[in-house]
Amino acid sequence: MTGEPGRTAARTTAAGRGPAPGGLPAFRTGDIERARAWIADTLSYPVALNPLADPADFAFATNAVRLGPVTFATATYGTDVLSKSEGLGVAYHINVPRSGQAVQLHRGEVFRATATGGRVPVFEPTGALTGELDAEAEVLALSFDRQAVESALEEHLEHPVRPLHFPGGLDPHDGRGRTLSELARVVARELDAPTGLLEHPPVAGGLADALLTTMLYATPHQYRDELADPAPRACPRPVKRAVDAMQADPAHPFTVLQLARIAGVAPRSLQAGFKQHLESTPMGYLRRLRLERAHHDLVRLGPAVSVTEVAGRWGFTHLGRFAAAYQSRYGKLPSQVHRR
Repeated sequence: MTGEPGRTAARTTAAGRGPAPGGLPAFRTGDIERARAWIADTLSYPVALNPLADPADFAFATNAVRLGPVTFATATYGTDVLSKSEGLGVAYHINVPRSGQAVQLHRGEVFRATATGGRVPVFEPTGALTGELDAEAEVLALSFDRQAVESALEEHLEHPVRPLHFPGGLDPHDGRGRTLSELARVVARELDAPTGLLEHPPVAGGLADALLTTMLYATPHQYRDELADPAPRACPRPVKRAVDAMQADPAHPFTVLQLARIAGVAPRSLQAGFKQHLESTPMGYLRRLRLERAHHDLVRLGPAVSVTEVAGRWGFTHLGRFAAAYQSRYGKLPSQVHRR
């Protein structure tokens, strides 16, 4: 599929077959700013677009679907195009060529891929990225919500994780990477010739879980070896008692002394247990838990609730420190997420 060339800069239309599953209509435009805005809003991918040939031939065309924490889209541009971004902030992102060629740069690595060979990067929430697509290129774009990815990984590993890094990128044509790209092609085929199955929550939810889990097991991040280890990593009972108390009421003004009393150990022993088994401190774990709950409310409720209200709801009494901690964790200020 290629974009339809044209000469009118303001042309923007639906593709004519109604909304795609997940409530996202097919979208076409020859307006670069409209295309840029769609990519930023739908794929959490703030990007600058620059045609490398005649700008009048620019013709962005896409079909997309939201599957819970995963947003999937097919995209063509109708001409050679260069895209640049300073960072995604709230998502991990993968572009797999379905046709044509893509040259992508991220964190000092260059990746060249076509529909039949080459590697692609896994774009991280931080770090500049660049992509150059030829006129024949159609990409399968996968955007994974950062919180969902890291929370799912924590559930698998049973301890907190740091932001993921993916040196060397992904081979979408072989091994585990092929499994992920084949799942993406299943969704693309459904968008090309919809049967309505994606409109059913069990189907959409199952695909979302499959894509997210496969992404965690297929990509070369720093926790993949640990994921492959079947040995369980169980927390000792005192640590688990403290964790359970914090998860039950994250907004409570816990202190290390109170948590130690709940756990039935000395504060120093609790600190050592958290460091050994959760790679955190008790207060660090609590802060992360509160940030996750606040992030969930900001994304879910949007402008219907104020940032101050959300911060207070989850135990943040100093708005400036909350904003700084939130930006460090998610790459954006809470006010920026709140407006989405």
